[in-house]
Amino acid sequence: MGTTTTRTYRAVAGIVTSFMQYGVLMVLQFVLAPVVLRAAGQEVLGAYSFLMQIVSWATLTDLGFGVAIGRNLAQAVGIDDQRQRFRKIFITGRTFYIASNLAFAGLVFIMGWKINIMLPMSYNIENEARLSLYLLAIWVVIRTPVSLFADALIATQNIAAVNIIVAVGNALRLILSLGLVALGTSLIGLMLATIIAEAAMFIMQRAWYYRCYPEDKFGWGIPDQVLFREMLGFGLTYMVMIVAGRLSASTDSIIVGHFYGAAAVSIYYISQTPGSTLYQLIWKLTDNSAPAFNELYARQASSQLNNAYLRLLRYSLLLVIPLSVGLIGYNRWAITIWMGQVQYAGDILTITLAVFAITQVIIHLNAIILVAYGNIRLMSVFGLCGGVAKVLLAIWLSRTIGLQGVMLANMIVDLPGLIFFSHLVWRLLGLDSRQVYRRAIIPAISASLFTLPVLFWVITNPPATSLPSFIIWVVIFALMWTLGTGSFGLPASERTQLFYFIKRTLVPALGKKI
Repeated sequence: MGTTTTRTYRAVAGIVTSFMQYGVLMVLQFVLAPVVLRAAGQEVLGAYSFLMQIVSWATLTDLGFGVAIGRNLAQAVGIDDQRQRFRKIFITGRTFYIASNLAFAGLVFIMGWKINIMLPMSYNIENEARLSLYLLAIWVVIRTPVSLFADALIATQNIAAVNIIVAVGNALRLILSLGLVALGTSLIGLMLATIIAEAAMFIMQRAWYYRCYPEDKFGWGIPDQVLFREMLGFGLTYMVMIVAGRLSASTDSIIVGHFYGAAAVSIYYISQTPGSTLYQLIWKLTDNSAPAFNELYARQASSQLNNAYLRLLRYSLLLVIPLSVGLIGYNRWAITIWMGQVQYAGDILTITLAVFAITQVIIHLNAIILVAYGNIRLMSVFGLCGGVAKVLLAIWLSRTIGLQGVMLANMIVDLPGLIFFSHLVWRLLGLDSRQVYRRAIIPAISASLFTLPVLFWVITNPPATSLPSFIIWVVIFALMWTLGTGSFGLPASERTQLFYFIKRTLVPALGKKI
C-alpha cells in the first residue's frame, strides 16, 4: 500500500471514527442527564456542570504547552532522524507536565476548599463537591506519566485508534456513572466515573502506542533547552486564543450558578444541550476539512481554496439553518419529553440559541481559514475582547432578565465577530459578497424554506407531548429538509456524487452486488 493511499485511508478512518466517538458522547449526555436528575436531583446535576466548567479554567496552567506539544510532535514525524527529535519533544512535554499538573492540582484543591463562595448549594452537596475536586486533584498528579500518549498517536496519524479508545472510554464512563449514581454515590460517583474512565483511556493509549512503536523509550528531563523555549513561546502565544475560548464557552454555568444556585445551572445546561450538541457535531465537518485548507493554501491553489470554502459554507448552512428552525419548533417539546417541563429555561433561550448555532458554525469555519492564512493574532485579540464583553454582558443580562440572559449575551457578542471575520475571510480569498450569497447563502436559505410550514404547524397546533408524536414530527421535518436540500441545496452533480457514495458504501455492507 503506497504512502498516499495509506494517508487517505487513515484520514477517512479518522473522520468516520470521530463521528462515532462524538456519537457515543452524545449518548452519554442524553442518557446520563435524566438518570442523574431522577436519582440525585437538580442540585447534583447543576453542581456537576458547574464543576466541569471551573475545572476547564484550571487547565490553563499548561500555558498552551499542550498545543505546542501536538504541533511539534506532528512536525517531528516527518524528520528522518530515527525519531530522536520526536522523543525529545515527548520527554520535554511530560517533564513540563510535572510542574503543570502540580499547579493544576493545587488550583483545583483551592477551588474545592472555597467552593461555597463560588456556588450556593446545600451543605451535603457542598461537601460532595469539595471531595470530588480533591479526588480530581490527586488524579491529575497521578496521570502525568501516561497523559501524552494520545498526542503521540495523533501525531503519528493513528487518529482512528485514538477515537475508538475515547469512544470506549466514554461508554465506560456512562456505565460507571449510571451504576454509581444508582448506588447513591451522587456527585462523588460522577467524578469517580470520570476519573476511572480517563485512567482506562490513558492506559489503552499507552498500550496501543507501544504496540505500534515498541522500540521507543521515554525518560524525563529537558534534553534541549532551545526546543523547550521554542515550545513555551508558541504555547504562550496560543494561550490568548485559549483564554478567549474559555471566556466565551466556559463561563455560562459559572455565572448562572453564582447568581442562581446549582439547581438553576441544571435548567440552563439541559435547555441548551440539544442545540449545542448538534451544532458542535456540524463542526466535525469543518474540522476534518482543515488539513485540506492548509494544503491548498500552501500550494497557493486559490481557485480550489475558494471553491472548497464556498462548498463547505453551503454544506454547513444546509445543516445549521434547519437545525435552528428545528430548535425553535422542537426544543421545548424535546426538553419536556426528555427531562420534564420544569427543566426548560424558556423561549428566549431557545430563540437566541437558534441564532447562536448559526453564528458559531460560520465563525468556526472562518477561524479555520484564518489559521491557514496565519491571521491568528487579530483573531486572538478580537476573541479576547469579545470574551470579556460576553462575561460582562452575561452578568448584567442574567441579573436583568434571568438565566436566559446568559445565552442572549452569547448571541449578541457573536454577531460583530461574525460580520467582521466573514468579510475578512472573503477578502483574503478574493471573494465578493455576491459570490458568497449566490453560491452558498441563497441555496441554503431556499432549501430551508421547505421546513417552515412544519415549524408553523408545530407552533400553532402543538402536537401531543409524547415520544411517538415527537418522532413522527421529527421525521416529517427531516423529509421536508431532504426535499428542500435535494431541490435547491445540491446541484445535480453533487446529488449524483452523493448517490454514488451511498451506493458504494451501504450496498456492499448489506451484502449486495453493485
